[in-house]
Amino acid sequence: MPEPILSSQLEQALILSIEHYQTILSQMTLISRLLSSSDPGLPEQVTRLVALQQQAREEDQRLMVMLREHERNISVHPLFRQRMELLAEVLRLNHLLLPKINGMMALISHELSDLKKGRSVLGGYKQGTHNQGRIIRSSA
Repeated sequence: MPEPILSSQLEQALILSIEHYQTILSQMTLISRLLSSSDPGLPEQVTRLVALQQQAREEDQRLMVMLREHERNISVHPLFRQRMELLAEVLRLNHLLLPKINGMMALISHELSDLKKGRSVLGGYKQGTHNQGRIIRSSA
């Protein structure tokens, strides 16, 4: 079956979507490495990933409108297949990262809880002070 001919606008939208998902995939790979080493730069990279995902979501909404208007079967087009393969890889990596992230969040939550308990325990060890001092009014 010959591949369908795409409008230049639809082709550019597919290429842009592919580029976004390749960037997201690289960011997820970076986050996976940072999770393994407990890197302090992890929150910044997760924030960047969220921004990339939001950008891809907005581009995908525009792409979906164009795909609905396209009357031919686009699923056999190489760009569309490449995009679908990238989406599958992002989904696979997401399933691998999610348990690690949840585990790290549970560990941090437990450590914070322990710190709060330790702080309240230390608060119970207040030394009593006695007000026995007097104000000196003269130097002689």
